[in-house]
Amino acid sequence: MRIAVLITGQPRYLEEGAWWFKNRVFPESSGVDVDYYGYFWDDGDPNLENRIQQTYGPIQYQIGNYDNAIDQFINSVQERNNKIDDWHNIPEKYKHSFLFGVEKQYISDYSKQIWGQYLCSDRIANMCGELNDYDVIIRTRSDVAFNNMPFKFWHESFANMYRNPIFNDKMFAPWLYVDSGMPLFADFAFISKPKVWHNFNKNIEENCIRLATENKALWYELGISDFYHVPHWIWNKLAMYSGTSMLSYSVVWPMPFDCKLFRYNENVQNINFDHINNQFSRFSQEHD
Repeated sequence: MRIAVLITGQPRYLEEGAWWFKNRVFPESSGVDVDYYGYFWDDGDPNLENRIQQTYGPIQYQIGNYDNAIDQFINSVQERNNKIDDWHNIPEKYKHSFLFGVEKQYISDYSKQIWGQYLCSDRIANMCGELNDYDVIIRTRSDVAFNNMPFKFWHESFANMYRNPIFNDKMFAPWLYVDSGMPLFADFAFISKPKVWHNFNKNIEENCIRLATENKALWYELGISDFYHVPHWIWNKLAMYSGTSMLSYSVVWPMPFDCKLFRYNENVQNINFDHINNQFSRFSQEHD
């Protein structure tokens, strides 16, 4: 079994995330062949390249400039919307934020940052190609900790993913449910076969531009439900362009799969997943 773990986005908790993956999730004793790839946004640390090499030791990685990437993305969106100047029924708060329907100086940092995860997914997909030499692709972030469940659960779930043809075209998320009519799923990780992953991500930047321009009428439904999990909604809509179907990963096999974000600077060698889960809940309550 060969697994490619793709780490994308801001290099938050780089050392902690890499240690957890290599020692708690897929240690050498698991017997599985794991390779790491990365596409990170430059955080200004002059030592970032060395940190990436020392932690993940990736087969391949790149460091991108997010300011340049988002500036180009905004230009593309605004240029197309100048030609498709139809904002009928689109909530004003989305027009003026995520759809960039204002002059650049009025665009907030949050409105810019929300698109970063999708642009990064596009870049690592095009950097890595189809990755057909692997059996399973896991795309996640450097600040994510997976529940270090016994490896037999991974083995059984991977085996069933290949045994059951219903999973051939599915992308798996940690959890999935429908919130007031809106599909909501965790985007801390995506797990799938290589073909499904590549098909979902290879044109994702262009699909983001389409979602913000010629298909921006879709944002109307956010005004009906007052659904505030916008990043989850965007992932959901992007799946339409690639024809990707989503399932919760625990559907593949009964198992205690879960993942949470590192939220505090701690020595991860001395903590367990329950502690990380509790700290994540604490942080969420403090910042709600």
